Amino acid sequence: MYKSNDITYPLISWYKSNKRNLPWRNAFNHENAPYQILVSEFMLQQTTVATVLNYYDRFIERWPTNKDLSNATEDEVLEIWSGLGYYSRGINLLKTSKIIFHDYSNKIPKDIDTLKTFPGVGEYMSSAIASIAYNLPSKAVDTNIQRVITRYYQLDFKKPARNRKKVQDIVLLLTSNDSPRDLIQGLMDLGSSLCTPKLPDCEKCPLKRGCNSYKNNKFEFTLKKIKKIIPQRYGSVYLIERSDGSYLLERRAEKGLLAKTYQFPTTDWCEAMPPSDSHKSYQKMNVVGKVNHRFSHFTLELTVIKVDNESSDIKNITVPQNGIWKKPNQLDQLGLSSLMRKASKYIKV
Repeated sequence: MYKSNDITYPLISWYKSNKRNLPWRNAFNHENAPYQILVSEFMLQQTTVATVLNYYDRFIERWPTNKDLSNATEDEVLEIWSGLGYYSRGINLLKTSKIIFHDYSNKIPKDIDTLKTFPGVGEYMSSAIASIAYNLPSKAVDTNIQRVITRYYQLDFKKPARNRKKVQDIVLLLTSNDSPRDLIQGLMDLGSSLCTPKLPDCEKCPLKRGCNSYKNNKFEFTLKKIKKIIPQRYGSVYLIERSDGSYLLERRAEKGLLAKTYQFPTTDWCEAMPPSDSHKSYQKMNVVGKVNHRFSHFTLELTVIKVDNESSDIKNITVPQNGIWKKPNQLDQLGLSSLMRKASKYIKV
């Protein structure tokens, strides 16, 4: 049933003529290529290629090798990562880099089981690094690859876990017979450009001759998802200005949402709207605006409150243990989340 040549030859030929020009795909034979793949795979987790392109070059320019990155600090990494989201990825990338430098002679391992032991590196990423960086067979399956293979063989997709296992087995077979690197990236690009979730461009597809979905004119891939109601949360964020023009920031907890990023002091984020008199504890507090932000599992509305340096209450503000004062022109040097970047725009108000 699974004839690898029916896919590999036309796919790889198409890929070589149509592949996306991505910076981490250059010079695979260079000794630094595995490191660049490692960085790109961390950035691409739950993030589009278009978004990653805005960050990747700056990251590699700052830390061109794994050795360079292993000497970085968390604050430095979060500074570059600021705005990319899912900040634990940046922290895990730094941890992984340090492990590779100290325990593996600064060489990215080829072994999938070894790669899986690194912080933030799971089944897919370890397989992708092995195939793309080292041209080795693997079971690398992302959503694009899963969709292409499911459609080509018209596999049952009603049980996602079983479907994924079947697709992984097929990908391992395919990558064991021909260039794993080109095949994996070819499947990714095909799913991204032609075999899209809606309205696939089958007439341009190099695999249409053997594709069962094309033959049967059935292109369903996923079951209809039940639309979830995204909870709305509310809170306040305080822009507290000192007499020298500096603003108070504190670092978030080591784990959890926006871990280890810096933020302006905030209240808890609650599903109930705050009462209108909740800010009476401060004098001369100015509500200067609101910030709306969407996370993966809830949306947030923060009331932005500015405490100016003439307020008598500023003398009573205790700087938290992880707090710092920074001037507006220094904020870009910190790992501010997109949420706090939005709040910082009200500093000049």
